[in-house]
Amino acid sequence: MITAIIPIDLARRPFDIIKKAELIARHAKKENIKIVFGHNDRGTIYDYLFFKKIKQYKSVKIKSVKSKSQAINSSRLRNVAFQEVSTEFLLLLDVDIYPDFHIYFKYLKNIKNGIKPFYIFPCMYLTKYGSNKLLKNKSTTKELTNKFYAYSRKEFLHLASPSSITLMRSSDYLKLNGFNESYEGHGFEDFDFLIKLGRLYEIDFNHDDLLINKTARSPLFAVGFRKYLGELCLEILFEKDITFHLFHPKHNNKNYYSNRNINLEKFRSNYGLNLDSNTYSKPTLINDFLDICVKNGVEPHEYSILFENKPGHIDRYDTLRKKIRFLIK
Repeated sequence: MITAIIPIDLARRPFDIIKKAELIARHAKKENIKIVFGHNDRGTIYDYLFFKKIKQYKSVKIKSVKSKSQAINSSRLRNVAFQEVSTEFLLLLDVDIYPDFHIYFKYLKNIKNGIKPFYIFPCMYLTKYGSNKLLKNKSTTKELTNKFYAYSRKEFLHLASPSSITLMRSSDYLKLNGFNESYEGHGFEDFDFLIKLGRLYEIDFNHDDLLINKTARSPLFAVGFRKYLGELCLEILFEKDITFHLFHPKHNNKNYYSNRNINLEKFRSNYGLNLDSNTYSKPTLINDFLDICVKNGVEPHEYSILFENKPGHIDRYDTLRKKIRFLIK
């Protein structure tokens, strides 16, 4: 059995988070998967409502700590949740991920068979339109995946590969002492953890360009640490096994997002390599992905959407308001 650990802090968008936590709890009950919510109990009416909604699900535990700090510390909440894990296998999950658990069971077999020690899953961020299609049972995850690879636009925002969604052995989490709790607010604690996990299995991250912090529309054009961690996701991309991140509007929490730059510097200092290198040890992941296609006798044209690296474009927006805002910018 797998236990999924999920951080919960209701300092931002509480009703949306409670609704999604309950969605995960309902699906976990059906799929025989355990859930532990690492919860920061701020003693608010929202926390009371969260307990009331979730306690009815027997497959779910809530492990709470109390912190009045304005900062949201997802690392600490994951570590707190891990204290309640008793299963051999662990899933790092986020409350916004649609609970399509069958994909994790598929790769659990590979871990058990010694094919790979862990898996990091690509994650597709859905628009409000795409999320509603999924939540209202007007589309399945398989149908959405097919639409993405067929160049449909309005359901999707962007593809994160790598993401923080990771299936691994619980014993490895223990060996790594979990997440680094010095990261607060938004960003980089997951990249830090994934590099540590890779190094545990002697994956080489000693590249001069490791710490380049630059995003790309296509995962095959990633650079820096996103490229080297993204390399670990290529086989899952080939299998078209994508997780889906349900839409939520950005919450105006300045403290949460302002810590991102602080976290970046913390992340960089942990690895201490050449921060100014513009020499790429491996220019892109395109050749690696093409090698996988050749190895499996599959035409790469089937995956042409993954080679599309066009910056933000109006056809990616699903409402008139978003399209107008894009044009004004």
